[in-house]
Order: sequence, then structure tokens, then C-alpha cells
Amino acid sequence: MNQLTLIHGEERFLVDRSVSVWRDRARPPQLDVEVFDGPARLNEFRHAVAEMPLFDPERALLLRDPPQLTGSAKRGGIDPPERLVAILGELAPTTVLCMVAHAKVPDRNAVLAAVRARGGSIVFHAAVKGRDLRTWVEREIGERSLRLGAGSVDHLIRVAGPDLGSIASELDKLVALAAGRPLSIGEVRAAVAGDEAAGLYDTLGELLGPTPAKGAESIDRLLAEGRAGQYLLAILAGQIRDLVLTQAYIQRHGSGAGLAAALGKPDWQADRLSRQARSVSPALAAGWLAALHDVDRKLKSGEIAETDGLRLAVLRAAAEVTAERGQRRR
Repeated sequence: MNQLTLIHGEERFLVDRSVSVWRDRARPPQLDVEVFDGPARLNEFRHAVAEMPLFDPERALLLRDPPQLTGSAKRGGIDPPERLVAILGELAPTTVLCMVAHAKVPDRNAVLAAVRARGGSIVFHAAVKGRDLRTWVEREIGERSLRLGAGSVDHLIRVAGPDLGSIASELDKLVALAAGRPLSIGEVRAAVAGDEAAGLYDTLGELLGPTPAKGAESIDRLLAEGRAGQYLLAILAGQIRDLVLTQAYIQRHGSGAGLAAALGKPDWQADRLSRQARSVSPALAAGWLAALHDVDRKLKSGEIAETDGLRLAVLRAAAEVTAERGQRRR
């Protein structure tokens, strides 16, 4: 395999899948891949790059989302891209290195130019949208040898898209269900009834995105489609619980490295939780979890209507995110 690899792109799931393939191929017989998460200063990474392995004939390093690849190294206190370029020149002959950016590396980036000059492997994953999304889903179905009834692709895109990770998980579930036989569109719709969870990934993402109020709109849409409020509440509470656990993990370990194994989640989901964990304070997320438990209690005692409690909780959460961001700007 190539000693130097750069994987980047706008489609996070595909970037992570390529990294997973690289890790499986690069992992040394006795040691695991050493991971460096977004270091601002590169001294420790430089030592790892230049050091010859003691016990294994080979060493594998993974550098994830270094600011030197995306232009954010222009901020103070962060080593410039030229520093990373110099370190690449010290790469020990027995070490393989993969650098990853969950964004497009600018064409004029010095590190990208250095990888090209050294004959390194460069993998780019553009965002998958529109017709490309349908083509991708159809290809994934074919690779799994699934035979699905007419309308299945549309259903998968509607309830799980455009999150490729969610679509892939649903397809894996269909493989287990099919056990080699064809599945009708009715069976697909019944099996992909996890669309509440997929929709609520949108709700939490919107809540933590640039326009938090869209999270409330997402809940209204799901309820208007006839989804059970109690079930939606349980799913959302579970997602926020994962968010709180992620924040605690990052606080203890300083990064999200190893989070997937700790939570028992796939890599793409752990990466999404890591991003979301940094967009809201732990106190606020913990407060949401407590609020949802209170809504659940009131629902079961008949104090509030099923839909009203969930709507009100998400509206309050959106207002709290907006207020917290306003305070940070002051």
C-alpha cells in the first residue's frame, strides 16, 4: 500500500468508510493504528512520524482533521501547513501515514501539494445529492445482493436520506431480514420503520445547527405525519443521552478517539456525536435530558397531552441554544 494517503471530502460517511478500509489494510500485526485527533501543535505527531518502531517491522499513523488541512491553522497558536509539510519529509520508511479531513482540502493547500509531490494516494469524496444519491443507494443495494420491491429506493431516501450512514444501516438491516429472498415494498416500509429515529436525527441536528428553531419544525412535521409522540420522545431522549455521554467522554479523554468503541456505536455515528457535542454546553444537554424525563412522567400521569409536551420541550431547547450562543458572542 502507499506509504502516504490523504482522504478528504464533504461526504462524512464515505470519508469514514475509506478510512476504515485503510485501517484494515494498514494495521500492524502486533500494534493498533496510532490516532492523532486534530492537533494544533504538531510536536508529538512529529516524534511519532520520525520514530522507528521498536517491536513491529511497521507502524501505522492516522492524523484526523488537522487544522493545517482546512485553513483554520491561520488562527493563533496553531502550527501552519508548512510545518506539517516539513514533518512529512521526516516520515520513517517503516511507517505508513493517513491524513483525514472531513471537508474539502483547498486546491492550493501546501500539504495537499506535498502529498502529490511525494506520489501519495489522494481520495476525495464529494457530497452525494440528487440523482447521485439515488445512484449511490441503488449501487449499495446491488452490492448487498438485495432484491427490493418497486418504490423501495424512494422510501429509503425519504426516511433515511440524505444521511448515507443511516441508509447503509437500514440496508444492512434489510439484508438480515431478507436472508436471500426478495422483499416487497410493504416489507421494506415495515422494516424501515426506524424512520422516526432517522427523522429525529434531523431534529437534533437542526436543533444544534445554525437555525435551532428548525428543530421544532422537524418535530411538528413528524407529529403531523402521525408518528406516536411517546415513541418520538423515547428516541429523542436516547439520542440526547448519547450526546451527554459523548460530552463526558470528550471531557475525560480530550478528544473523540475511541468513542465508537466506548459507546458501542458505528464510526460514522460516533463522529456525528463528537461534532454535536461541541456545539452545545454539557449543562444545557443534561438539562434537556432531565426535561424530557419530566415530560415522560407528566404524559404517563395524564398531566399534559402527548404532542404538547414534546413540542414544548423542543421549543424550549431551541430557545436555550439561541440564548447560549448569544451569550458567547458578547
